[in-house]
Amino acid sequence: MACATYLIDKLALRVGNEKGEDEADTVGCCSLRVEHIQVLPENVIAFDFLGKDSMRYHHEHKMDERAHTAIARFVKNKDPKADLFDRVKASDLNEYLKNFMPDLSAKVFRTYNASKTLQEELEREEFNKKSTIE
Repeated sequence: MACATYLIDKLALRVGNEKGEDEADTVGCCSLRVEHIQVLPENVIAFDFLGKDSMRYHHEHKMDERAHTAIARFVKNKDPKADLFDRVKASDLNEYLKNFMPDLSAKVFRTYNASKTLQEELEREEFNKKSTIE
């Protein structure tokens, strides 16, 4: 649960729900499969999957050492088609987050992160020097 929450927080991933056979193979955090992950040295994880609207997410991220170790364990000896988080579903994660605030969900958690990041960028001195109110 903690590792999935970490990925949503640090990478702003969508929570991801299970898809029907007739839907596109897009994924989010809780529907990542082993085939979408490559564990690299120096705490780097490479992600390659289709996100919402079939937009490709292909990035490498330096992770917290504990998250990197956990993900390496999660992929070890698993079939590439297996879920990365085989014990965590989107509904589980949303229930977990409700322990902290009654209406908190992964979507709200992610949106808060985006809003906070935007506010920080707007306050950066370099941004303010280059921009006008218009």
